[in-house]
Amino acid sequence: MDKNIEKLLKKLGKSKIGVFVDNSNLYHAQKDANWWIDWKKFKQLLQKQLDISFYNFYIAIPNKSDIDYRSTKGFVAKLGKFSTIKTKPMKYIKTQAGILRKGDVDVEIVLDVVRNIKKLDAIMIVAGDSDYLELKNWVVKDCKKKIIFVCLRNHMAWEYKYCWHIYLDKIRKLIEYKK
Repeated sequence: MDKNIEKLLKKLGKSKIGVFVDNSNLYHAQKDANWWIDWKKFKQLLQKQLDISFYNFYIAIPNKSDIDYRSTKGFVAKLGKFSTIKTKPMKYIKTQAGILRKGDVDVEIVLDVVRNIKKLDAIMIVAGDSDYLELKNWVVKDCKKKIIFVCLRNHMAWEYKYCWHIYLDKIRKLIEYKK
């Protein structure tokens, strides 16, 4: 494993940590990178060095008529064996270019962080979306807790490069999904 990541995880030590995975954000990042994360391997890697209180996975579920419905349901069934799944219906927005599918789960993640912050020492947001910047400010300044962002390098908001962060690219060999 990358030495900087090892140092960072050691700094977190046995802090009680909540992991919040924004699947909508990571789905597109993985698709662009042309490799997929094995979320069970990722959790197991974290558990080796961290005290994970919970591992929440947030995902938008397509309509039954959507071509991706069955594969998404299968993916969720696999994830449910080792994580808590938080779902919401996918939104379909008509545009001039066609139908835009949206699965924003940012608000759900933020609310779950707020609801659980007193039980945790640290928060891990697995997403590179800059929408979480104000959450970071609240967690660090107001709550005096630690927060770490995890994403693929090319999808990490530039603001998070100045925070505790992990680039998934650096641990690819340990977490890549193999068929």
